[in-house]
Amino acid sequence: MKAAVLHAYKEPLRIEEVDISPPRRGEVLIRVKATGLCHSDVNVFEGKTPVPPPVVAGHEIAGVVEQVGEGVTRVRPGDRVISAFIHPCGTCRNCVSGHENLCETFSSVRLKGIMPDGSSRLSMGGKEIRAFLGGGFAEEAVVGENALTKIPEGMELERLAVLGCAGLTGYGAVLAGKVEPGETVAVIGVGGVGLSTIQVLRSAGAGRIIAVGTKKWKLERAMELGATDTVNSKEEDPVKALKEMTGGGPDVVVEAGGNEETIRMALDAVRIGGRVVLVGLPPSSAMIPLKVASIVRGGITVVGNYGARPRVDMPRLMELIKQGKYDPSALVTGRFKLEEINEAVKLLEEGEAIRSLIVP
Repeated sequence: MKAAVLHAYKEPLRIEEVDISPPRRGEVLIRVKATGLCHSDVNVFEGKTPVPPPVVAGHEIAGVVEQVGEGVTRVRPGDRVISAFIHPCGTCRNCVSGHENLCETFSSVRLKGIMPDGSSRLSMGGKEIRAFLGGGFAEEAVVGENALTKIPEGMELERLAVLGCAGLTGYGAVLAGKVEPGETVAVIGVGGVGLSTIQVLRSAGAGRIIAVGTKKWKLERAMELGATDTVNSKEEDPVKALKEMTGGGPDVVVEAGGNEETIRMALDAVRIGGRVVLVGLPPSSAMIPLKVASIVRGGITVVGNYGARPRVDMPRLMELIKQGKYDPSALVTGRFKLEEINEAVKLLEEGEAIRSLIVP
């Protein structure tokens, strides 16, 4: 099969022939129809998330089941599915206690680009290569069955690919923030995750929803999707603006930018007694100092959130789509063939894309 392979950090991806082995116990082979391109993938390409190359990335996967491994019961060949970026084992302490987004087994292997058994299903010339969170930038992918959700009839498969990360992360951010109806929420970062968060906030009954970003056209998209106000952090001091707009700061701030500046912004802007939800992923080596005294004196709750639960929350997200409360298509700003993936990467790095679909 063809796949976009990263051989060295900060080098262009190469479209090459890669061998893929059959799924093993609990695994599923998918014929990929579309995969969303996310900043987390770009972090891998740049070495900020140091998955060892050669590696095939891509974790917002939509496709059709071709083959199932031993013991698989949740899907069967022919099913249309999307894959979450979280692949729960289903048996560790966190999975069985209802926190499968924090699966301990998955956590131990996700940055190694291997399956839970310590091996990869991809190879070139007889040599094993890695797959990051599914390896969806290819014609086929093998993932664990617990990452998959079947698509209801009547829903277009390709447009749902972004649910696998952007949608699931946005949904998890609202759950983690324990947002109550009428509360004021600021969302810092208006990429795929931020715009998903805004849509879920609207459906959850949040009051004022303030989008913070640097691109005018993305802020306009945020308003279309449910934001009530915007702050352009390139044109004004965002912390000052948020505090003035809300009379002391938002009740909740969701940080979806994933860098030192936006994390500081979130902590400085939230009101006394408020909550900050960190969902943006900075480079794995980042060490960001915090004003601990201010957090303690202000009674600020800081929560890190790694998405929602694939088997529980993805069907709920589907229901929001059916009800017209969440539109994944609004996140898609481009569609590229697998051979054009480097062009899509460039646009995302330049901030000129929200989510691009890579279509084999």
